[in-house]
Amino acid sequence: MVKYSEIEQLNSYFKNHQIEISKPTNWIRSDLFYVEVAINNNSWKILIEDEFNDFSLTNKLVNWFLVLYNLEHYIESNDILEWSKEIGVTPENLLEYYRDLDTISKQIEHQIGTIDAQISSYDYTLRTGVYKELLRL
Repeated sequence: MVKYSEIEQLNSYFKNHQIEISKPTNWIRSDLFYVEVAINNNSWKILIEDEFNDFSLTNKLVNWFLVLYNLEHYIESNDILEWSKEIGVTPENLLEYYRDLDTISKQIEHQIGTIDAQISSYDYTLRTGVYKELLRL
C-alpha cells in the first residue's frame, strides 16, 4: 500500500481533535444533504455535496474529506451565485445557510486551523491517486 501524506494529514485531525460526523439528514437531493459535525464538543450543521455518493458509514476519512472539501468550496467561491451554481441549487433556497457559513467556517478554523481538504479537486473528480487510495480504506 502506498503511503500518502494527504491521508496521514486527514487522519491527524482525528488524532488531535475529537471529531464526530453524523449520518446524512435533511436530504435536498440524492447527492446533497446535511451532516452534523462535532469538533471538540462544538457542533455545526454542514451541507455536503456528494456527487459520487462517497459518504460512508464506515470510512470516516472520506466523510471528513467531504466536509472539508465542501467548506473549501464555500471559502473559495466569490459569492452565493457562484457557490449555488456549483452545487446546482437556487440561491434563495439556501441564502440563510450561506450567510451562516462565514461564521461556521471561522469557528471550525478556530478548532482545527486552516480548512484544507488535503486532496486536490483533480484527484477527487477523476478518482485517481490519493483519492482512489482513500476510498479503499
